Amino acid sequence: MDDMEKIAAKSRSRRSGLMPDDGLAMHGDRAESVVAAAKVCVSNLLAARRGDAGGRLAVILDDFFEALAALCPERETMAARTRWSAATRAAMREIVDTLRTGKPGANGAVPVAVLARVAAEAIRWDAVDCQLPDPGLWVWLGKLFHACTSDEQRLDGESGTVAREYLRAVAYHAAALDQQTLKVGFAIARLIEPLLPHLLLVRASTPSALYFIDASHHGVPMRLACGETPKGWRFVAMAAADKLADWHNQLVQGQPVAKLGNVEPEVLRVAVVQLYRLWSVSPPVRRFRRYAMAARLNVVRGYDNVVDLLDKDKEALAAGTGDWRIVDLSRGGVGASSVTPRIKPPGTGDLVMFCPEEGTRWHLGVVRRFLHSKSHTEIGIATLSTHPMLMAVDDGQEARKLCCCDPLSQGEAIRLLAPPGVLGNEKPLFVTEKGMVFKLRQLVDVVRGKDFDLCIFQVL
Repeated sequence: MDDMEKIAAKSRSRRSGLMPDDGLAMHGDRAESVVAAAKVCVSNLLAARRGDAGGRLAVILDDFFEALAALCPERETMAARTRWSAATRAAMREIVDTLRTGKPGANGAVPVAVLARVAAEAIRWDAVDCQLPDPGLWVWLGKLFHACTSDEQRLDGESGTVAREYLRAVAYHAAALDQQTLKVGFAIARLIEPLLPHLLLVRASTPSALYFIDASHHGVPMRLACGETPKGWRFVAMAAADKLADWHNQLVQGQPVAKLGNVEPEVLRVAVVQLYRLWSVSPPVRRFRRYAMAARLNVVRGYDNVVDLLDKDKEALAAGTGDWRIVDLSRGGVGASSVTPRIKPPGTGDLVMFCPEEGTRWHLGVVRRFLHSKSHTEIGIATLSTHPMLMAVDDGQEARKLCCCDPLSQGEAIRLLAPPGVLGNEKPLFVTEKGMVFKLRQLVDVVRGKDFDLCIFQVL
């Protein structure tokens, strides 16, 4: 989209009353602007319904989606994201409720394709707002899809408007939107649009399938594990991944991607890499088998609290006891669900120590997944170390106690965690262990966490 197209899009949104003027959009509360735009959108949708203008409904929705993109916060903080995404999710649910009344296909009713589109967008914004998938919304969309697909064995994004929107919803679900920034999330949604003809839903078993949908219950898509052959539809994204690889090569060479020229190049590149990582022939998979476990979990959050716990050599703390229940456990981490909604859960990227209530060994990890609903919160923690320890590290000017993930062994690599700015300044580091002094040589660049830095060193 060139500059003239952008101006035309903004002008169209303002004529619809959905897009506030530049002063409010740039300097006002963008979450409140979303609420205001949603009210106008709902009013326009109701007026169009009374006039039985099916085509007009789609135009009104497109204008609202354009307004959301224009109102995306320029500087994303956790607080801004939380307020903005919650406002957008609530707006989409209000739009769904406005259009959902009435029997699909009846005289004067909303076209099924429009219903499927708003359902897909509601699923998208649930994911962006880190909400657990809504089974009721998926069942409704699944029934719309099933009613239009009869006995087909293979569908793509060109197989009909309802099938197209169902594929869009599955693609949103498979894009890890809860783990992306808002701008990257918008870029991924833009990528999905031209990728829809390259996405497939098939009934036959295929090793390239990423998710499956139980056709009889029309429920939430489930990630497939190796060797599973459940009955239902399978989501295949191999051809789309090939297309993403081509686009990445274009971006690396400085060439624009057709129809995506208005997305910031760096944001677009990140979006392409993230989506390819999830949809490629070798997507991220669980390395270790998960086991159900009926036990409470203690969780301590934040680098300072982690160091304090290790320094005092405490056993299982009372803090956090009773607030989490283990859902599944593996060598690679733990999934947990909150017992009470009152607690403030750790967020994605938080450093945590965790230990079963009956145990005494604390593990170190990072929160990789965070989803919530009105009743509870779920988190997924990836293990960094099963035997974390504090280690006295000296840079020649100051000695600090830093968190170490690995045992000290000459010639081997160790991972150190420290407060932001401590590691990666090219100063030589020295560790004293059992009367012996070891020099540490940095091997990779520092990885920045929320309140910590992580770096790998070789013990010399």
